[in-house]
Amino acid sequence: MIYWPDALVRELAERRCMLFLGAGASAACIAQDNQTRPPTWADLLRTLMCKMTDNTEKKIADDLIKDQKFLEAAEVIYAKVPTPDFSQFIRDTFVAPKFEPSPIHEAVLNIDPKVTLTTNYDDVYDTYCRSGDAADGYNVVKYYDSHLVSDLRSPVRLIVKVHGCVNNPAKIVLTRSQYFEQRRNYTNFFRILDALFLSSSLLFIGYSLSDPDIQLVLENASIAAPASHPHYAVVADDVHPALKLSWSKSYNIHFLEYPAGDYETLNESLKTLANDVVAFRTTHPT
Repeated sequence: MIYWPDALVRELAERRCMLFLGAGASAACIAQDNQTRPPTWADLLRTLMCKMTDNTEKKIADDLIKDQKFLEAAEVIYAKVPTPDFSQFIRDTFVAPKFEPSPIHEAVLNIDPKVTLTTNYDDVYDTYCRSGDAADGYNVVKYYDSHLVSDLRSPVRLIVKVHGCVNNPAKIVLTRSQYFEQRRNYTNFFRILDALFLSSSLLFIGYSLSDPDIQLVLENASIAAPASHPHYAVVADDVHPALKLSWSKSYNIHFLEYPAGDYETLNESLKTLANDVVAFRTTHPT
């Protein structure tokens, strides 16, 4: 089981820690056919690569994917796939299967943070939060929306879609150049995001250190400022110690490890974290 520091439990309970969900948070979702799951970065790019007609460019993209140079592969692929085909691909991949929430989504909802951020395109967690009793308690904010500040000042819970959403494929951020373009075009949104990263702790769930999403976020948000309270990342225990040390020094991240491939332990650990947070709120009412 993952050991959850008392400081993290308290920060989550007092809503001073924001959760940041990566592709792994949705990877455990299952579609209505009981077979299909959301793709990994590599699977997403390989499937999209099939829509390319230039075999030479396709070979270049495939080699980049094999080398885990996902952002570079995305640049090559996106440049050769017609926009209508890309939009249809996104809907077919993330909307049509009708995915159910994952155990990670359930744990995060029980933790009930003020702000949940995600680089995922799917709307599984969004829909889950806005259903049932929580229907009036959540707002979804994309990077191109203008109501982030208003929502932050309100009691409403927020789901911030940093790289866009399936409901507007034309504004999805897939490549490094698109990310920097959006930072330039939507400066105010990213200034607010950077301020949040500096003033709050972050708990990353569903990311690997090779994941380009977390690389983009960490490279371009100033979250490495010296602080006594670290950020946290839930990762498999197969990360090389030198990489962990480098990320810890560079980004002030404390790693919370689970056995690689043991997703049952991960899910049970997150369930325990949610229970600990709820118990803290019960015994420390504000």
